[in-house]
Amino acid sequence: MKHSPAILALFGFALAGQAQAASSCPPGFAMLQASDTCVRISGRVRADALAGTTRLRAADSFQTRAGGRVQLDIRKQTEYGPFRAVIAVGNLDR
Repeated sequence: MKHSPAILALFGFALAGQAQAASSCPPGFAMLQASDTCVRISGRVRADALAGTTRLRAADSFQTRAGGRVQLDIRKQTEYGPFRAVIAVGNLDR
């Protein structure tokens, strides 16, 4: 089952409930305008290339692969305590 990160983020905001005043965001986070919700968007990219050769020219090989990951981390203080939602999308195999 695949979900859009935007839909999951909106669902997380809906679950957050009434917010209490937050003093500031943790390091690496940014506060959304007109809100006390802190957000961090992070990710990484990986690319590999492997070249191999043998004595037979027909058996030479060259392989490539690439992958990436994007992560959305949302934090908000609610009347029930801290709320945190993490949405990660990607295909890194290592």
